[in-house]
Amino acid sequence: MGKVAKEIMTFKEELYAYCHQVVDERIALTKRLIQEAQQAANQDSKSSMGDKYETSREMMALEMRKAGEQLGEAGKLKQVLSELTFEQSSEKIRLGSLVSTSIGEFYLSVSLGKLTLKEREVFVLSVVSPLGKELLEKKSGDSFSFNKRLIEIRSVE
Repeated sequence: MGKVAKEIMTFKEELYAYCHQVVDERIALTKRLIQEAQQAANQDSKSSMGDKYETSREMMALEMRKAGEQLGEAGKLKQVLSELTFEQSSEKIRLGSLVSTSIGEFYLSVSLGKLTLKEREVFVLSVVSPLGKELLEKKSGDSFSFNKRLIEIRSVE
């Protein structure tokens, strides 16, 4: 029997995988909502209530368009995530950096909000968000003011 080498993932790699999972779940949910709306529209038959039927069909079409847009946005998130790499840690903050600050941890990738993984809260945000833009190109030890708060960067992975 051969030995099976078990890779040990870093927290950053696990967070990256978790972000993929969150986006995949959003895509699956949105696809399911679109499918259910389509089934409801197909089952809805014109009744004697004319105007009410037309209003109902319009509402379903609107919901399907909205869900389609959400699906497109989730697809974009998936694309950005797939382009991230795990090269050597950079001294400067860039796309893909996990940053520890005096106000919390931030993962610069896509905008997913606050995620909890292994009892650690991490704010997953885009580099085009106001705070994401502020963090870019800074390094451990730097400080800056954001929303009238002084923020110190403790570490960059």
